Parts: sequence; C-alpha cells; structure tokens
Amino acid sequence: MRLYGNKPYSRLQFVSNLLLVLFGGALLSGLYYGWSSYAWGNILIHGLEGGLVGAICDWFAVWKTYKAVESQSESIAEEIGNWVSSDLMSEHKLKSYLDEILDEPENIRVIRELLDKHIHGEKEIREFLDLIWNKVEEDIVIYVTNFKFSGADKQILHELNRRKEILMTVRFLVGEALVKATDKEDFGERIDKITKGLSFLAKPLIWLIDPKKRIREFGEGLKDGKDFQTEEEEVLFEVFSLFSECAELYVGSWNELPNHKREEAVRALADFGKEQLNRLISELVLTHKEELSKLENLREYGPIRGLLEFLRSKTSESVSQYVGEQIAKGLKLLEPKQFRENLETKTRRVLERIRINGSLLGFLVGSCIGILVLLFQN
Repeated sequence: MRLYGNKPYSRLQFVSNLLLVLFGGALLSGLYYGWSSYAWGNILIHGLEGGLVGAICDWFAVWKTYKAVESQSESIAEEIGNWVSSDLMSEHKLKSYLDEILDEPENIRVIRELLDKHIHGEKEIREFLDLIWNKVEEDIVIYVTNFKFSGADKQILHELNRRKEILMTVRFLVGEALVKATDKEDFGERIDKITKGLSFLAKPLIWLIDPKKRIREFGEGLKDGKDFQTEEEEVLFEVFSLFSECAELYVGSWNELPNHKREEAVRALADFGKEQLNRLISELVLTHKEELSKLENLREYGPIRGLLEFLRSKTSESVSQYVGEQIAKGLKLLEPKQFRENLETKTRRVLERIRINGSLLGFLVGSCIGILVLLFQN
C-alpha cells in the first residue's frame, strides 16, 4: 500500500508533513541534547525553529483555507461566477476570442494539418461516411418503414401544394423535364410504343398533331408560367394540375402498402441516396479543403467567418452574466463537502508545494539568523 494515499496531491502532502515532523523531532532532540552549546548546533537550532514555524504556519493556512471553502461554499460559488462573467468571459473578452480565432494564422494552419492528416482524397471521405451510415442505416430504415402519414400530414401537403410559389416551382421543374425529354434520341421510339395499339386510321392523326413539338411547347409554357388557351394545352394542363394538387393522395397511399413492400422501397431508396449523398459530400469536402489551402486566416473562409461573426453580433453583457450565473448555479448544487473535495483535488498540489517551500525557506532563514546571532555574539 502506498504511504501517501491515492489523491493527486497525496505524495506532496506526505513530503510536507514529513518535513514538519522531521523539523519538530530534530528541534526537540537538539534542545534535549543541548546542541546550542556548540556553534554549529546553535545555527542548526535556529534553522530548525524557522523550518518548524514555517511548516506549522503553512499547514494551518492550507487547512483553514479549505475549511473556509467548505463552510462558505455558496458565497464562494457566487464569487467564482462573478469572476468568470466579469473577467474571464466578459463581453470584450468573448469578442476578442472570436476575433483571434478568425485572424490568427496558426488556427487555419492547424485545420489544414488535420485535413491533410485525415483526408488524403475522396476514398478516405467515403470510408468515413460509410462508417457513419452503417451505424444509423438500420434505425433509419426501420423508422421510415413504420412511418405512416396522418390526416394532419396530408392536410399540410394539400395546403403546401396550393401555395403559388410551390406551384410555380413544380410547373418549372415539370416543364424542364418535358423539354429535356423531347431532346432524347429515343423520344420517337417511345411515342411509337404509346401509339402502337391505336387503330390504323388514328395513327396518322397522332403524327399530324406532332407530339414532340406539342409536348415541347407545353413544357416551355409551364416553365414560363404561360396561360394555356388551346383545347389540347388545357387538357395537358389539367392532367398536370390534378397530379400536383393531389399530392397528399398519392403520398398518403404509402400507408396502404404492405410492410415488406415499404421496407423494400426504403432500402432501395437508402442505397441510392447513400451513394449520391456520399458523392456530393465528398466533392463538397474536397472543394472546401482546396479553398482552405489557399487562405491565410479563417476570416477569409466564408462559412466559418459567417458563423463567428454571427456569434460576435449576438455577444453582449447579458451573455457573460448568463454564463457566470450558470457556473455559480452549478457549483451551488454541490454539497459543501463535495465542493471542497472537488476544489481541493484541483488546487491542493500547488498549496502543498507552497508548504514544502515554506518549510525549507523557514529553515534557511532561521539558519541565516543563527549565523548572524553567532557573529554578533563573537
């Protein structure tokens, strides 16, 4: 078993207590055996007296300090909170810290080193993303598979699709898709498949209408927000409106799917989404890594500058006060004895060193006084 216990400061405490006992024991021995009758003994007695006085005073001071901490824990907690809010984390200091983060070149150098160490290329990013995805994929699949749209969800979708901004966006996207579809090389083949079952007399009429031209014009009209006038255009627009305005119906039909069908769909979507998301994130990370390699400080990097400048604008005296109050509140929740033990664990090492230094310094000063006394006596 260790002689000095298992606390962080126990070894130093053992040494300081040992010095107190040694000085006291040696002084008693010196007085008992009459060392003061000798020149060297007189000097040593003075030194032992000084060392013992220093050891006792420092021991009492340390003991009294932590005794006061325990008995006045609430007021000390309050003062610590005030100290933090007024000095360590004042409004000026917080803003200064944020400015230093943005302007200190060392910060961006550290970030670049971390990126170079852990991200060599797209492969490392994808491996990291796969690791994260593997941890959450099953939970996501189970949640989405068992999710069912409620009446409130369907009503939200219904109201959402009736908003002008949403409807115009859907019109533009559908129109863009139709225009691009007519540019595909196999567009004619698809029209042939659609008209294959029509009668011999109906086919010429379809081609007189020119489906490719009509669909392209309709798509461009959707994109431009055009009001459709012809009968054919109105029919196409009504079909489009039916699907866009009844989104809550076909989205809500998810509830009617058997559980295994929903799971199959979710897993297929997850596999597809995972690959696309990994690709997008990898490209984004590599782009930002390349950008960071060219900058001199974080103030030149938009995302971090925007975040920290936002925090700086929201920093005020009330923030500092709130932080200080929360620290004081947290400390007050501790029992007085626990408060003392926590503080003692963090600070006692320093005070035990002071005890050791005080004992040794007392011995040195006492010895010097003994030498001076001897010189004056002679």
